[in-house]
Amino acid sequence: MGLAGETPAEQPALSTDTIVRTARRVAGDYETELCHLESLEQLVRSLDGEARLTSRGRVRAQRSLVRALVEQLETSHRIAERPEITHRPLRPIIITGMLRTGTTFLQNLLAQHPDIRAPALWELMAPARRDPPEDLIAQCAGYVAEYDRIAPKFKYIHPLHVESPEECHRLTGNTFCDPIFALRYRVPSYVTWLDRQSMVPIYRYHRTQLQVLLDRIPGEHVLLKGPSHLWHLDDLAAVYPDAAVVRMHRSPAVAVPSVCSLTSVVRGASTDSVDDHEIGRYWLDRVTPVLEGLRRGSGPFKRPPLDIRYADLVADPMAVAAEICATVGLSLTDAARRRMKDYLSAGPVKSQHAYGAEQFGLRTGQLADRFSEYLDEFAIPRES
Repeated sequence: MGLAGETPAEQPALSTDTIVRTARRVAGDYETELCHLESLEQLVRSLDGEARLTSRGRVRAQRSLVRALVEQLETSHRIAERPEITHRPLRPIIITGMLRTGTTFLQNLLAQHPDIRAPALWELMAPARRDPPEDLIAQCAGYVAEYDRIAPKFKYIHPLHVESPEECHRLTGNTFCDPIFALRYRVPSYVTWLDRQSMVPIYRYHRTQLQVLLDRIPGEHVLLKGPSHLWHLDDLAAVYPDAAVVRMHRSPAVAVPSVCSLTSVVRGASTDSVDDHEIGRYWLDRVTPVLEGLRRGSGPFKRPPLDIRYADLVADPMAVAAEICATVGLSLTDAARRRMKDYLSAGPVKSQHAYGAEQFGLRTGQLADRFSEYLDEFAIPRES
């Protein structure tokens, strides 16, 4: 809801110039070059004209964009001080797959391995900041608390934990060129523009930020997770050719309505106008080409992607963990097994995530039929 007495037409417009000036003031830097400003302009224009943001939604969106520019400046400062940071070799383990396919569960499971370095939410939100970790953790806790307040249902769909691993869209988002913005906001013209962009320069900057982040707490076997990588595997491989990629698979009849529900909840934090049927059409359009074009084989990476079905992960998570460790040449030690089993014994938080395909103008049977070739190719159960 907007501020009392304020109509949408009277709400202050989002402005790229204002966002840039604010970021420079916050960082105390008026000289260092900023990058990806064309992407910022495209996103701001779409947010301002199409996202139907409330006044408070606009304030939060602007604050998020300012924070991304501040991270750019901090990254540049760190590299200027120690340019050797960018020489750090990286061969990450990257989990991807359509959203709501078990990627978070797998990431949290593998992160229990003592020899796997899985950046936590607080690190990904401030990859280059030089504040003491305890200060960054406290700031991140404030962010999570605010998110729980403005989107109370979100924690039942994808809970945020300050010191747990998170998606690396927190890094690509600092370039303003990432599909996460289309999940958070209704930005159709931005999506059209984004589909024409190469993600290679975006992944190069992702790599740079990751190198800076790892300068704080190093680690050899770095674990990352991002569903949106599935749409950009060729560009990802151009920057991370040595990555070990794990692709998760689950029936779209389950995953698509679930991600539609997630999108509806997230967008509802910044607008009073959420069109669930429009969200259903959006995700059906996004998922169809990527799943129809997904095939087994080595793809553009030096080693073939490892394909894991959600049903197999749930049935025997330790076997899946062992397979992934063997693929990357990492021993599944007794300590690793013990920690993973302790994590599994704790059990997941009971979900209160209620949704149905019909809410989004979709039908479960229709989704299964539409993606039957994909389901058959990877022997995926239709409704699990």
